[in-house]
Amino acid sequence: MSELSCPVCGTELSLGVLFADADAQQAFARLAAVSIPLGARVMQYLTLFTPPKTRLTVAKQVKLVLSLLPDLERQAITAKGRDWPVPHPVWAQAIDQMLSARDAGRLELPLKGHGYLFAILVGLADRHEARQEAQQESQRRHPVAGAQPQVAVGIAAVLPAAARDPELLRIEAHAEKAVPMPAELRAKLLSQRRGDASPPLPQESSE
Repeated sequence: MSELSCPVCGTELSLGVLFADADAQQAFARLAAVSIPLGARVMQYLTLFTPPKTRLTVAKQVKLVLSLLPDLERQAITAKGRDWPVPHPVWAQAIDQMLSARDAGRLELPLKGHGYLFAILVGLADRHEARQEAQQESQRRHPVAGAQPQVAVGIAAVLPAAARDPELLRIEAHAEKAVPMPAELRAKLLSQRRGDASPPLPQESSE
């Protein structure tokens, strides 16, 4: 059976191995379901575990992928006694930082675990949280004008309790309960008032 070579890590394996190993099938299927672009980055990340002058075995790759999948799927990690939200773009950013560190010769290889990756993820998540908290504090200190609805209140409600006139309170309560007069009735009353107006009294004669 023909041998295949992984374009990322260079591991050689046969089609029989791929289809016979149920764990490998499930692991890489779950990784692809998380995100195809992120899955490609994870495969590049796995090359950081490759010992010198050797290739990473399929079993080792599967083990590493399975150790990351729960956190990749829930987009969070547990570190420093708490959970940190880590969206997929943050995972990609952290892996890119590690690959850049490798290219610059600042990374001690091969990696022994995910500690370095998780340290970067925590740092990125912490900075994201700090930005959110600063934004919320700024909004609290400087609320947007007009954001709160204006509520109309009566004069009596504005005045202090000691300054409220009982008569003012009674008039305001009566005005709130009053039903507006229909326009037709108002017009009729005005018409009647004009028609019933008494003519001016004649002036008395001086004779």
